[in-house]
Amino acid sequence: MTKTLVFSALGLLILAFGFTWLVTFVRYRITPRHFKVTLLGITLRRIRLEDIESVTKRRRLGLAENWWNTLHPSHRTLVIRRNRGLIKNIVITPRNRYVFKTNLEKAIQQKDAPAEDTAERVFVVTD
Repeated sequence: MTKTLVFSALGLLILAFGFTWLVTFVRYRITPRHFKVTLLGITLRRIRLEDIESVTKRRRLGLAENWWNTLHPSHRTLVIRRNRGLIKNIVITPRNRYVFKTNLEKAIQQKDAPAEDTAERVFVVTD
């Protein structure tokens, strides 16, 4: 009985550490049409750039999807506000939030640019 309890507790502890370690592999990517949240190259969440209303560091009231890639998100949080959906706020934690915010805002502005300007477009793969 105690042996089963000890192995169960050890299994839960390993599972908790494994999940915590896996969270550190969440990455954010800006493509020409989408903002993507990936885990080890697998897309977990994709948001069209047209659907993004605003990008800010302040979280608004209401529910939010949390896509953190750190255990201490205090000064790294960035909130993406969507136009549609039940849960409109998406909280991410890029390494350099102001750089990422600027790149995301540029990509949102450039989605409406004419096709001849594609050479000057900025497509960023970042944290």
